[in-house]
Amino acid sequence: MRTEYAWFLPTVRAGDGHKINVKTPERPPTVEYLSEVARIAEKAGFINLLVPTGTHCLDAWVMAGAVAQHTEKIRFCVAFRPGLTSPTFAAQTANTVDKITGGRLTINVVTGSGPSDQMRYGDHLKHDERYDRTEEFLDIVKAIWYSNGEPINYKGKYYDIRDSAIFPDHVTMPHPPLYLGGSSEEGRRVGAKHSDVHMMYAVDIDRIAADVLDMRKRAEEYNRQDEIKFGIRMHIVCRETKQEAHLAAEKIIEGSDLSNTTAWSEMSRKSTESVGQKRINEMGNRESLWITDTLWMGVNKVRGGAGASLVGTPDMIAKALKEYVEVGVDCFILSGWPHVEEAEIFGKEIMPLLQSTEPIVL
Repeated sequence: MRTEYAWFLPTVRAGDGHKINVKTPERPPTVEYLSEVARIAEKAGFINLLVPTGTHCLDAWVMAGAVAQHTEKIRFCVAFRPGLTSPTFAAQTANTVDKITGGRLTINVVTGSGPSDQMRYGDHLKHDERYDRTEEFLDIVKAIWYSNGEPINYKGKYYDIRDSAIFPDHVTMPHPPLYLGGSSEEGRRVGAKHSDVHMMYAVDIDRIAADVLDMRKRAEEYNRQDEIKFGIRMHIVCRETKQEAHLAAEKIIEGSDLSNTTAWSEMSRKSTESVGQKRINEMGNRESLWITDTLWMGVNKVRGGAGASLVGTPDMIAKALKEYVEVGVDCFILSGWPHVEEAEIFGKEIMPLLQSTEPIVL
């Protein structure tokens, strides 16, 4: 039942602080500050750091390479963006970061974002086509990883790769783990084939349990039903009392506005192509933002992407996390504002309550 607990590196334009998605960052995303977040997360017991991607973020690969030099053990979950780079160059970049960090790389495969963000990068493919391209992209990257240095060739709809061989080789064997999200039919199909960790936005327990069963069944087609793991992305607001936690949650969205970041604003609209985002938006548009006594959707009002938060005392949050583990979740990618203070609270107050989930230790 070994469970991965991961944290988040706030490289976004809004930076970090006591509020979400503000126009002027309270704590700008400098290498110095982000390194502090990473070190605190490492000390708190987190083993991985999600480094976000998009036109509203600093470049994920550059920042991961920079911050890694100021840490010792923690891994970095950095995004592949099929369509924005060639699979050969992506594999070479990944191998380089894996090598210079001593095998501390995991990879977040981001098939797409909102339409405006896609267009800014010059990517015009529709939702299902993007997943078809991602499948080819990962077919090639994995072929390179398993080639033992021998040149590989690939001819598909989106890529024509000839005699592809690269330096350096990767350190992590058999290859850096792939974290891939997707709630649509196409996303699930590609995830069943390629995900080491199938990522989902946190929603109610019953829906997560159903998704885990569905993906295990789909993975059987590739004889991967025992290999694929499952992760959820969410936020944490932990305080000594339930009342203090609820007040803290309300305060972090005060003064925030979706319009401060176009990419997030677009993702939170009903017109989004993302099935996972539509789920989050539906939950955030219910009469009450409190789905349960602990699961709160307020963050969805001021940013796109992960919109669910666990809010409460250490006991309440630990209990909720354990419920996800019981239905098959192996990995949690968490965040909280400010990221330094919330990571410290998690490490001191919540992590000791999660020992029954067998947290992975580096």
